[in-house]
Amino acid sequence: MKSAFPILAPVAALFLGCAASLPGPGPMRRADVAEAQGRLIEAATSWQEALEASGGRSTRAARGLARVLSAQGDADGALRILVSALPPAGVEDVLDAQFLEDLAAHYSRIGAKDQALSALEVAVVRGPDRPSAPILLAELLVEMGQSERAIEPLLRSVEMRPGHRPTHMALAGVLGRRGNWLPALEEYQVAASLAPLGVAESLRATRSVLALSQGEQRVRWALRVTAWLEVHGPPASQRGAQLRALGELYLASGKALEACTLLERVAGTDPGDVPTILALTRAYLQSDQCQRALATATHAGSLELTEPDRAVLEELQAEIEEAAERIEAAAREGSGDDKRGP
Repeated sequence: MKSAFPILAPVAALFLGCAASLPGPGPMRRADVAEAQGRLIEAATSWQEALEASGGRSTRAARGLARVLSAQGDADGALRILVSALPPAGVEDVLDAQFLEDLAAHYSRIGAKDQALSALEVAVVRGPDRPSAPILLAELLVEMGQSERAIEPLLRSVEMRPGHRPTHMALAGVLGRRGNWLPALEEYQVAASLAPLGVAESLRATRSVLALSQGEQRVRWALRVTAWLEVHGPPASQRGAQLRALGELYLASGKALEACTLLERVAGTDPGDVPTILALTRAYLQSDQCQRALATATHAGSLELTEPDRAVLEELQAEIEEAAERIEAAAREGSGDDKRGP
């Protein structure tokens, strides 16, 4: 019987023949699939095949193989693969920003900070659309004691991506390390406007608030950061560092009695917590509980204090002495008035 569509038969035969002769997926595609499914040995084989097919120069294949080797516990082997794929001129000729970030991570792991720095500096240029490179570069510069240099790449990144929250958080951290407390808090505020701050993030912001000198700005920021922390639960449900931070923020915002209540809870759990004991001493002092302030300061003196802690304690002791003298003077004046009568 003749075909009902004789003109289509040759076309169909041609299509079927081509389909039968089409090659399977390339080694990179096979590697991606195998890696996604957790078949690491198969993935490593396919990445190796792709790398060899490129003459050892495919940065994508190299980082894929390195990633699998790292997952298998062979971090040193991963580094060797990445280094072997570098062009003769080194990182300067690499266009793959992710490759450079991976290479920098391995260099950092073995303590080769200068090589990691070079890789990340090129990565920032090669991947202007990648927010991760400036953050990694800033973190490395801070580790190397070059926090001043860490600010510039983050500022440029913030200008390019004003809505990228991790960059704002990274910039806040670097500014805080530099003692730029107000700019740091402004970055925390931008980050908080993009998504609520977590507990750890709020605690970092708290440190910036407490470093501010006394004044309206300190009170205003203390109230703001208190609100960020209270999102994670009322004071009654909090403990440890979070509870201490709330107590210190209450104290900074002028709520000395409330601060006493919270800090007493922390001190009751850990009477050797020096920052809490010092903060509680100040809270007692500011709430006119001079005898309690004196007793707490005496207890603080029995603890193991750092030089900055000891300086704070000496300042508190001087303030307590002044307060006690004022109270005594007021009492004497009142007694004199009673004796004189109407």
